[in-house]
Amino acid sequence: MTFRIRTREQSEWENGHYGVGGHDRPGHKLERGARGASTALSSLLDKAVELRPRTEMPVFEDDGLEVLAFMLDVEQDNIRLTGACLNEQERRRARRLRLEQDRRRFIATRGQLRRVLASKLGISPSDVELEYGRLGKPHLSHHMPARDLRFSVSRSADMAVIALSTRREVGVDIEAVLPVPEADEIAALCLSASEYESYIALGPEDRLEGFFRRWTRLEAISKALGCGLGQRIPWDEKDWVVRTFIPKSGYIGSMVVRK
Repeated sequence: MTFRIRTREQSEWENGHYGVGGHDRPGHKLERGARGASTALSSLLDKAVELRPRTEMPVFEDDGLEVLAFMLDVEQDNIRLTGACLNEQERRRARRLRLEQDRRRFIATRGQLRRVLASKLGISPSDVELEYGRLGKPHLSHHMPARDLRFSVSRSADMAVIALSTRREVGVDIEAVLPVPEADEIAALCLSASEYESYIALGPEDRLEGFFRRWTRLEAISKALGCGLGQRIPWDEKDWVVRTFIPKSGYIGSMVVRK
C-alpha cells in the first residue's frame, strides 16, 4: 500500500484509515471489574492469534471487548445480499471507487459493520444510523439504543477487522505486510523518539514486521482518539491496553482500548 500522512477525511475511514466509535471519554471504565478486566485482557492478548480461513473469524472476546475478522473476497451473491442493507450515501461511495474489487470490498466491509452493530443493537442492519465527528470519526447516532457501544473498523486487501467495546474507547488497525521502501523515513517522521530508537535497533530480517507493528499501533491509537496522523497524537501508553494480533498469515493488526 502507499503510505500518506494526512488529515483524515470522512470518505476514507473504511479504507482502513479510520477508527469508529464514540467521543473520547477518559474517565469511563467497564462496569464490572475494570481493573481485573484489564489484567485478564492483557493476559489474553499476550500471544498473537492465527485464524483459520473462514469468512468470519473471532479474534478474541473478553468482558465487553470483542474483535472480529472478516474475509472480503466473497461470492457475488453474498455481496448483493450485503449491499442491500447499505444506505444511498454508502452506495454512492461504492460507485465512486474505480476498481470493481475495491467496490466489492467496500460493500463487504460496510455491510459486515452494519450486520455486527445491528446484532448488538437488536435492530435491522439497514436501520443502523451513524453520525460523524469533526474529523470524520463515526459513532452511533443518538437515536440508536446502546449508545455506550464503541467500535472501530479497519480494512487492508482482502481482510477487515471490527473491534467493539462497552463504554471504553477502542481503536483497531490492520495492514497487509508488504514491502514499504520508505518505511525508515515514515518511522522517523511518525514514531516517538523511543519507538524510533527501538525500530532502528532491529536487524534487517525483523525491520519490516517491526515497522508494521509500530505503524498499526499508531493507527489504532489515532482511531481511538479520533485524530489524524497529520496531527500530534496526545496519548500516554499507561492509559491504554495495547496489543498486536495476527488475523491471517501475511497481516498484522493492533488493538488499543482504554484501561
